[in-house]
Amino acid sequence: MKLLVIATIKEQVPDVSKLLKKATVPVFSVLDAIGVKNMVDEDMTDDWFGRGVGEFESAFIVSFTTANLADQVLGQITELNQTLGSAYPVRAFVLSVDKSLN
Repeated sequence: MKLLVIATIKEQVPDVSKLLKKATVPVFSVLDAIGVKNMVDEDMTDDWFGRGVGEFESAFIVSFTTANLADQVLGQITELNQTLGSAYPVRAFVLSVDKSLN
């Protein structure tokens, strides 16, 4: 089992939700967050919130899923970022779940 974690600005939540539904992710949760950026990074590849300084209405989307489905979603997020061309790309990562309780 994997934990898929996606971080995005609030405006892109509908796009990500649509992507997850299309990928047949059966269940996911959307958690509101405020992202805070205090300074501009010199290396833009490490720039979590894209361009600008300040507070950003954001969301974390999480789902427990299979490794195959998580990989599929990561590929679709790469395509979504290219399509959106946003200064605030959708970020995602996958964590292994070693144990769980039902």
